Amino acid sequence: MPTEQTDTVIGSNVELKGSLRNHGAIHIHGTIMGDVHSDGLVVVGETAIISGPITAKQVDVSGQVNGSISAEEQIELQPKSLVRGDLTCNRLSIKPGAVFVGKSQMHVPEGNEVPSDPSTHEKKKPRMEVE
Repeated sequence: MPTEQTDTVIGSNVELKGSLRNHGAIHIHGTIMGDVHSDGLVVVGETAIISGPITAKQVDVSGQVNGSISAEEQIELQPKSLVRGDLTCNRLSIKPGAVFVGKSQMHVPEGNEVPSDPSTHEKKKPRMEVE
């Protein structure tokens, strides 16, 4: 996942109830009960527990999320991650050891429409990586 300057860091001893909104990157290591929204990158660290939806440009999960994740671009689930909720994004990467309980839906980039007839393989399908 591309690196981006971190604007907000939620430490491992922090418990937050409510909405967390930022225009820049957010790194979370503590507990959040509520929604998280960023126009940039959201990193859910190994010690983080989030109970609520996440909406961002990109989301990288190493901790626990109990809620939906919606990313304009990409979602990465790292080996120790646990996600209970639906995922919506353009690109999805699930590393070995990650646990994901939910449904995933990928946006189809313009010009890469998925044909309604599966026997037609002329157009590219959305990209999902599972290692």
